[in-house]
Amino acid sequence: MPRRRNDDSGQFKEVYSDEDILSLLEDTRLSTSEVADQLGCHRTTAHDRLTELEDENEITSKQVGNTLLWETVD
Repeated sequence: MPRRRNDDSGQFKEVYSDEDILSLLEDTRLSTSEVADQLGCHRTTAHDRLTELEDENEITSKQVGNTLLWETVD
């Protein structure tokens, strides 16, 4: 998972936190590419983070044609 060092504290912080992603998906469904665009990251990075959240049962995905749509778990 991408992390950046905070210049002041020297500690690492997640670049794309669970909270950031979950707030994007609140009350909506987005494709992997749409999540990547909103976060400002590469599609592969978004897919990896989304898959982690799905593995933790925080979100679900649904295949629609060639696109995966992601949404929060009710």
